[in-house]
Amino acid sequence: MDYKYIEQLIDSYFEGTTSLEEEHILREFFAQENVPEHLLVWQSLFRSEKELANAHLDERFDERLLSLTGEAHVRALPIPLRTRLRPLLRVAAFIAFAVVIGTAVEQSVNPQGEAPANQMAVQDELDADETTALDIRSAELQSDSVSIN
Repeated sequence: MDYKYIEQLIDSYFEGTTSLEEEHILREFFAQENVPEHLLVWQSLFRSEKELANAHLDERFDERLLSLTGEAHVRALPIPLRTRLRPLLRVAAFIAFAVVIGTAVEQSVNPQGEAPANQMAVQDELDADETTALDIRSAELQSDSVSIN
């Protein structure tokens, strides 16, 4: 009998490309008693896989395993919300502190109601230019009105 299909399925199985149906075919094939000699190597793998698929752990499995290893069972403690938010509160406090210090420094360098000296000079120039422009425009209007009359 030719077992090429089974050999192809075995190759596909180890490449990880078999479907669940193909894996079921392999398990059923190796569950038989008359498996060819050149495929007997894989029989124990697929039989143990079938046995493991049917195995279930009981409720005391963890306790027995821990008793064999000699380790105590440790449970995680719940962390309160306040402890989890502590880093965020520290960052918020730092930002508030930086804003307060920055505002205080700005107020000490430039108190409210007092314009910087260069701003006052610029405003004086604008006022002077505006006055000059108004004088020039009024003179032009007077000359135009004299020429019209």
